[in-house]
Amino acid sequence: MHNNGSFELAGGQLNTTKIQVWDGVAVPDIDDWTEWTEMSTATGDSGVQAGGQATDGQMFAFVQPGNAVYNLTGWVAAEGDQLSFSWDYISRDWATHWVTLVYEDAGAILPVPGSQVDSAGVLGVLSGNYLIPNGSPAIGKPIGLGLGSEVDWPELDNFVLVVNPVPEPTSILTGLVAAAVVAGLARRRRATV
Repeated sequence: MHNNGSFELAGGQLNTTKIQVWDGVAVPDIDDWTEWTEMSTATGDSGVQAGGQATDGQMFAFVQPGNAVYNLTGWVAAEGDQLSFSWDYISRDWATHWVTLVYEDAGAILPVPGSQVDSAGVLGVLSGNYLIPNGSPAIGKPIGLGLGSEVDWPELDNFVLVVNPVPEPTSILTGLVAAAVVAGLARRRRATV
């Protein structure tokens, strides 16, 4: 799922200019990303801009200390889903930030417990993996990624969320039946040879 993870789109168009609007209050805003009001304590100086350090396309994000944004996907979480996410931490290695899986519940955006990855002060590709456990509050709700800045405007790019869904029970049953048939045929061939 690559829901404008490289910050290239604004107002439905390819963008190459600095924009500091996340939530649709002004046009153009950064497509698919919204200020995370439940987590933000600061506003007004976060956004996207073009630059040589962008790793995927021309644009990258910068996030003001105390600010947070999120990006929901259309995927509805299910128990057993395996989620992997990654992003490029491209400059200011001292500019700590965090990324977490999020879900929407009755209009509120909440972090998926236990999924947060903190920046380690090392530039490069950062990543996280998470398995939706039994009883997770995210089950049955749309999921996505949230990010927040703690210190001095980290610059980030190329957010990717990959979902490996739990197999449907009918797929598992079909696979088991097929394996039993193959094993039975193999046994029968050996018996007749």
